[in-house]
Amino acid sequence: MKILVVDDEPDVRSVLGKILSKFGHQVKTVADGCDALDALHAENFEIVITDIRMPRLDGLELLKRLKEVERSPVDVILITAHGDMDNAIAAMRSGAFDYLRKPINLEELEITLERIAGFRNLITKFNRLKENFDQHLAAKTSALHLEVERLRHLYLEEVGLGELEIYSDAMRNVFRLAEKYGSEPDLNVLILGESGTGKELLARYLHYFGSADPLSPFIPVNCGAISPELFESEIFGHEPGAFTGANPSGYRGKVSAAETGTLFLDEIGEMSEANQVKLLRILDGKKFYRVGGNTEFTVKARIVCATNKNLEREVQEGRFRLDLFYRINTAVLYIPPLRERREEILPLATRLARRAAAKRGHNFGRFSPGAEKLLLNHQWPGNVRQLKNLMDRLALFGPWEVVRASDIPFSGQAEVRREPLIASKTSKPVLGLDEFAMPEENLNLDGLTKEIIIRAYEKHNRNISKTARYLGLTRRVLQTRLKNLGDL
Repeated sequence: MKILVVDDEPDVRSVLGKILSKFGHQVKTVADGCDALDALHAENFEIVITDIRMPRLDGLELLKRLKEVERSPVDVILITAHGDMDNAIAAMRSGAFDYLRKPINLEELEITLERIAGFRNLITKFNRLKENFDQHLAAKTSALHLEVERLRHLYLEEVGLGELEIYSDAMRNVFRLAEKYGSEPDLNVLILGESGTGKELLARYLHYFGSADPLSPFIPVNCGAISPELFESEIFGHEPGAFTGANPSGYRGKVSAAETGTLFLDEIGEMSEANQVKLLRILDGKKFYRVGGNTEFTVKARIVCATNKNLEREVQEGRFRLDLFYRINTAVLYIPPLRERREEILPLATRLARRAAAKRGHNFGRFSPGAEKLLLNHQWPGNVRQLKNLMDRLALFGPWEVVRASDIPFSGQAEVRREPLIASKTSKPVLGLDEFAMPEENLNLDGLTKEIIIRAYEKHNRNISKTARYLGLTRRVLQTRLKNLGDL
């Protein structure tokens, strides 16, 4: 071990230095506490053997300084005269390892040093065990986190939230607001947004991450798919034999099936006025009767409504009741269309493409720059649902290492204009010099030219020479135009 001897008596320093060297230790000697601090700043020592009484800085003050410094621990052995016993005991309480009386007993010194070595070995073994345990614990924790994440994904799939990913500030704000509304169980919520934006997904999020009991039922109802005559029976239920064709054992209805969970009324704008009145009654009083029954039931479920219609305009035009509109318009969540949050298009497309490919046992690599531009420039009238369906169709032709613009089932505006450009075996016209209809405004000549070149290039299996002859261009001109088009 590396030992620093501190004593103002040269003879003591010399004798201790020689003895400790014979014991096999590396030894340095200094005359007082100040020199000891300088030595400790310059080198690392494991043990300090110091006299108590010394000029400038005594042994007790040196011990105090050493224990105040945040560094590798140094064990301190004090050398005491007979009259310093009280100081020695106080020093032990302050952190000294041991003390030795003058004159020093060499056997006692050797035993003390062996004890220090033993303690240090134990500490080293403990640190190694702790390091191994920490590594093992980290590995187990990592595996546990992976398992928790796997189970989380399975849970989200099970409850219908497997498609949930947030890539924009706009949607983060929507989901934060949903969490706030979700913490208020008596609050009825209205979700607005175009078709395909994910209104039911948001309603499920509101239910599973906002309600006190996320395992309670989530009951979705498409109001536009229920005939007006059956709406009351479907929503509130009916007693046995309540009407011709009724279930002989009765039917509890969607409200009762939702229990203390969530009843999600999608496409509420499609309800007839008579059924709007019935819905208003349960929103106001939280009470209802089953068809043909006299027993009053209490609505325990939260009611979440959704529509892609402009309800204010529906109210103005007399198709939606104003009192019902005010009743459901308290807590509103609006989902912006995909074209208004374009930063989501590429990450969402990639994720959906990978999911669709994985379901078919395929791999999906990436979109080319040309394909990315195509996806970003599309208007997505069908929103996320349209994007998902497009990625599902794309996965049918996988696996893909790189998806190019020409591989995507539509080509931006060409999704609308493609049919007049393709030769048809039936009645579709072939592009030529015959009479054709011009658009009312905004003819995209560059886009049309690019589309013709792309179609011709694909028609001739990407053969430059054949495509150039077909278009009446030189190879060099065609190559330049293809290069300008980007990654095809």
